[in-house]
Amino acid sequence: MDFPNLAGVATKDLVEKIGTGKFSAAYINWSRTMHLLRVNAPGWLVDYLPAEDGSLLHKAPVGAYLLIRFQNMETGAVTPALPQAVMDHRNNAIPFDKITARDVTDTQRRGMCMAAAMHFGLAYELWAKMPMENGYAAPGAEEAPKAAPAATPAQVPSAEAVKGSEATEATFREAAISKGFSTYAVDGLLGLIKGDFAKGIKTVGNKTAAEVETLNAKFAPKEESSEGEQW
Repeated sequence: MDFPNLAGVATKDLVEKIGTGKFSAAYINWSRTMHLLRVNAPGWLVDYLPAEDGSLLHKAPVGAYLLIRFQNMETGAVTPALPQAVMDHRNNAIPFDKITARDVTDTQRRGMCMAAAMHFGLAYELWAKMPMENGYAAPGAEEAPKAAPAATPAQVPSAEAVKGSEATEATFREAAISKGFSTYAVDGLLGLIKGDFAKGIKTVGNKTAAEVETLNAKFAPKEESSEGEQW
């Protein structure tokens, strides 16, 4: 049967960067990937095949992996299942007894993006390190703009804005990412704020661009990724 061909659907404006310098990598957030699938491949949902013991983890000689496929909920058609190893930030397999719940959920999301690229061609340009289109022209437009408008500075919630609602790890992460912090830096900062998310939101909001860059470099992986593009 024919699977959806989503090559070219992902555009450059969806791409984010993680890390700095030679430790930087391009990726598209997993939630954006799922949105592209819903819009461009309706009826197809990601499916994770359980191991013999009923868990998601399939044991390997070193570590474990998830088996990931897509299933069409209308026709029942399925793609072949693909393995995705549970790895650390250096792309090394994590020993089975050291795997945490966070490792499983990260692998689940990353593996979904990998499988979408392999089966449907979604964002394959990132994995192949090919240039991506900068976006689609508006209907009836004869040519794309010569230059994109200047980006509006990211707005980080103020302390007053979070007073009326509970500050959580999720709202802290959102504020830090909006300010320009990498996910590695966000994980490092979580250890420093010690659960005071409201104070953390205020602190990241006051950081200058230079301070953000310094902290991104401080918490970046110590070795260059061997896999290339990160999800």
